[in-house]
Amino acid sequence: MEFQPVFAGAEISIINTLWYLIVFSILLLAVKHYAWGPVKDMMEKRRQKVIDDLDQAASDRKKAETLANEREAALKNSRQEATQILSDAKSNAQKTGKQIVSEAMAEASAIREKAKADAAQAETDALNEAREEVADLSVTIAEKVIAKNLSAADQKDLVDQFIKGLND
Repeated sequence: MEFQPVFAGAEISIINTLWYLIVFSILLLAVKHYAWGPVKDMMEKRRQKVIDDLDQAASDRKKAETLANEREAALKNSRQEATQILSDAKSNAQKTGKQIVSEAMAEASAIREKAKADAAQAETDALNEAREEVADLSVTIAEKVIAKNLSAADQKDLVDQFIKGLND
């Protein structure tokens, strides 16, 4: 068995080989000039787009984290403000309640004092009026006694009439 080359029927010559190398080189230069540049540019643009997308995703993630932190801080602040408002409202309600009670006590005290003063005045007026009536009655009795010389029975009748006049 003899070894036969794969290209058994083809003659390989130096001229053909040179010609193939020249055509291959021209083809390689044409591909490099016309196809390699656009392909390389396309690959570079694609690489840059991927980098930009990754940078944008990282930026968006940071923005989202920042917004989440801001929302959380705002919520916490809102809760603190609500707690403070409730605390202030309770404090104001207690102060207002105490003030209302204090004013009511002062008003009740003033009413009591006025009632005492009115009662004392009424008592004084009643005593003065009673004194005046007693004085008037005494004068009337004295006039009647002087007008007639009274016997014991007349005096008793006069006193009875006086007492009866007091009851009327």
